Amino acid sequence: MIRLKLETSQKDVQYLDTGITIKKNQWDLNKRKIKKHVLEEQLNGSLLSMLNEVQKLYYENAGVSAKRLVKLIKNRQRFSSMSFVDYYQNYIEEKKLEGKVRTAISQQKSLDKFKAFAGNTAFSEVTIELVRDYQKDMLIKGNKTNTISLNIDNLKKVMNLAENQGLIINNTIKSYKTKREHSEKQFLTVQEIDTLSQHNLLAGRKGMLVARDIFLFSFYAAGMRFSDVCKLKWSNISGNYIVYVMSKSKERAGSKRTVPLNNSSLEILKKYEGRNATFIFPPLYGWENKSNEEIETRIMSKNQMLNVSLKLLDKRLGLGKSLSFHMAKHSFADFAVKNNTNVLMASKLLGHTKLSTTQYYLKDFYQKEEAEEMHRLFG
Repeated sequence: MIRLKLETSQKDVQYLDTGITIKKNQWDLNKRKIKKHVLEEQLNGSLLSMLNEVQKLYYENAGVSAKRLVKLIKNRQRFSSMSFVDYYQNYIEEKKLEGKVRTAISQQKSLDKFKAFAGNTAFSEVTIELVRDYQKDMLIKGNKTNTISLNIDNLKKVMNLAENQGLIINNTIKSYKTKREHSEKQFLTVQEIDTLSQHNLLAGRKGMLVARDIFLFSFYAAGMRFSDVCKLKWSNISGNYIVYVMSKSKERAGSKRTVPLNNSSLEILKKYEGRNATFIFPPLYGWENKSNEEIETRIMSKNQMLNVSLKLLDKRLGLGKSLSFHMAKHSFADFAVKNNTNVLMASKLLGHTKLSTTQYYLKDFYQKEEAEEMHRLFG
């Protein structure tokens, strides 16, 4: 096997397999060429081409180590025949293998939308002009500002990954900027939570009953995410505590949570005792043996369906809040702020792994307090 020796210093030496195998007497040591081989001209051409590629990569990546250079070359060889769309799809499949199913589903939606606009696009075709046209097309089709920004950010993320892997050199869309609109967080007050809880629902309103119970349970469990509520098992209940690992942050420190049960959350749990041996709430009844991907897809589907039920409840009660499950977390955050919970404790209760996340998250919940402080200062 002929190997290329990559040496940037005496301490930085790597070898790269060329994939060419010859006999020892078929190598000209002085000329560093293949000799006396029926395909020597073709094989020497392949070696020269590979050498030129290595030298080009080396000069394009000033100061790169031999080890990093080998990695860049192997990545380029691996993806050399792929279009951008092929590479994007490969990225999504890798996310599925890593167990990051929700990321994969979200990215698949972005890729499908891009493919519908641009087709099977090559890397060289992903330019600022194309992205600008894609942004205009989404705007014409009625996509909201933040949706457009998310889809373009997903494109940039995959292009940046390809650049880091050495597959592309000129990532023209890296600096492309999109606008995001800040949407003020909506929440229910304690009085509105009570109104929702006490509203009389007939037994036939199954969707509304389950939606209300999960929303209220989330609120009483410090704003637990919908996906985590759905995945809750009876084995997660330990005495008067819920012990679980947050799905979204399971790879980060602090992802394991212990949340005390209270009278309200215990009352909700009692409604579901004996209904299923594994899962507490109905969305995953009968899904005990499904794959992670199937479960995540099911949860996203149920989230949409039960959000419809919440909006019907919102209309019946005249709240005017366009009720959704994520609002349970916002409502708990507002409740904590109104009861003088400090930012550090609020961060822990909300399950944030970074204090800065909490500071940004809570800024919409201090408007009343800001007004009161200004009245106190100026009378």
